[in-house]
Amino acid sequence: MSRNAYIVSALVVAHTITLLLFTSQLSISYYEADIFFNKTNLLHYIVNFSSTLFGQNNLALRLPMILMHAVGAFFYYDVSKQLFKKESDKVWNLLLYLVLPGINSAAIMVDGAGLLLFLLLFFLYVYKHLRKLAYFLLPLYVFIDGSFTFLYLSFIFYSIEKRRSTMLVASIILFGISMYLYGIDIGGHPKNYFLPTLGIYAAIFSPIVFVYLIYALYRWSVKEERTLLWYLGATAFVFSLLVSFRQQMQLEDLAPYILVSTPLMVKTFLSSYRIRLREFRKPYRLLLTIALAFLLVSSLTIYLNKYLYLVIEKPHKHFVYKNHIAKELAEKLKEMGVTSVLTSNKQLQNRLKFYGIEESLATRIYEDKPLIKSEVVTISYVGVDVAHFYVTKLYK
Repeated sequence: MSRNAYIVSALVVAHTITLLLFTSQLSISYYEADIFFNKTNLLHYIVNFSSTLFGQNNLALRLPMILMHAVGAFFYYDVSKQLFKKESDKVWNLLLYLVLPGINSAAIMVDGAGLLLFLLLFFLYVYKHLRKLAYFLLPLYVFIDGSFTFLYLSFIFYSIEKRRSTMLVASIILFGISMYLYGIDIGGHPKNYFLPTLGIYAAIFSPIVFVYLIYALYRWSVKEERTLLWYLGATAFVFSLLVSFRQQMQLEDLAPYILVSTPLMVKTFLSSYRIRLREFRKPYRLLLTIALAFLLVSSLTIYLNKYLYLVIEKPHKHFVYKNHIAKELAEKLKEMGVTSVLTSNKQLQNRLKFYGIEESLATRIYEDKPLIKSEVVTISYVGVDVAHFYVTKLYK
């Protein structure tokens, strides 16, 4: 086993342990609860199977996403390592991947982005080592999720450049089937979401990394061989920008395609850095330092997010507020002997259900103080009260 293999394994294991410890800091969101209770997609069955094995709790809910992330990180390393000659560059490329805000979010949140990213990395790994099996996966993916429409679209452009007629015909057919089954919602009133789309991408990658990634995709398109990784990233990014002039896209369907193209950015930066004489490398070192600082701050903001309540005037504006409150509220209700409630907030009702608080008329929860006598339940983080609930027992 090479020294690099030990380093890579240590990085992935350390990151996985960090994510596992972080699960206790989150509550299930309404979107996650909807997947857990109501959806019938692949992710629904995966998280329900995990909960059957380990119980209905935060760890069991998020464990499949974390494990997919860990395995996917090894796939990412293997798929991208051929771009780099130096062993240290391969490690730095993986490290950058692990600290990207979008990767950390996909690794811990139960949504389609994490599953899509894993299946995409799995396909790229198989495509590299077992090409015939990869061609078998392409038609299989069409029945998993509509997000793979963009995989087939990328293959169409890739096949045209490589002049592979069989792959082109197959990709067009699969693209057509995917569009027929899932389609792309372009309804509603036209509205420009160009700047919000760029803002979301900047949050996923961090601002400086995102800007340099777009530069790298452009530079790769005119000066390097356009690989499949380039087509995946460029197709998804250009498509999202074009659509954003009319409507808002679900970027969790597109961001994974851009995330897998980050090795091209790392390769571009290292090539630009090393081709220059030592005295002309200072701007690149400064750019790297600032980019890493932004990434460090972004990562710390995710893992230490509750401390933001100390400076946020309105707690509900917190970017992780939707993943707070429910677990602590359920625990306090159980301490009061309450195991079933009714609330007008249907999203909260569904979240409490995950923690064993069923729906019942006997006890009501209000978010605004009612006229009748109620018991106040306060949820606090780092000494800051972030939510108040009023529990009223109607039938004793």
